[in-house]
Amino acid sequence: MQHPGKITFINGLTNQVVREVDATSVPEAIRFAPNADGRLEPVVKIVETTIGRQRTIKQYGPDGVLLRSTVQFLEGKDDR
Repeated sequence: MQHPGKITFINGLTNQVVREVDATSVPEAIRFAPNADGRLEPVVKIVETTIGRQRTIKQYGPDGVLLRSTVQFLEGKDDR
């Protein structure tokens, strides 16, 4: 499968472009994600949002469809 070439990383809080990278410079697991039918599609935009210890990463395909959303919890002091 061909990738269009670039992946744009966006800060989800400010909607500003953080960086744009050549797709070949990132692992295949980041370059491609499954669509609703389970077929791999190229990821062209990644929106990262961090609030407190929670980080959300959304990967979008060329047509603007959300392909995958991942939630992570950052290590650190317990907020209790």
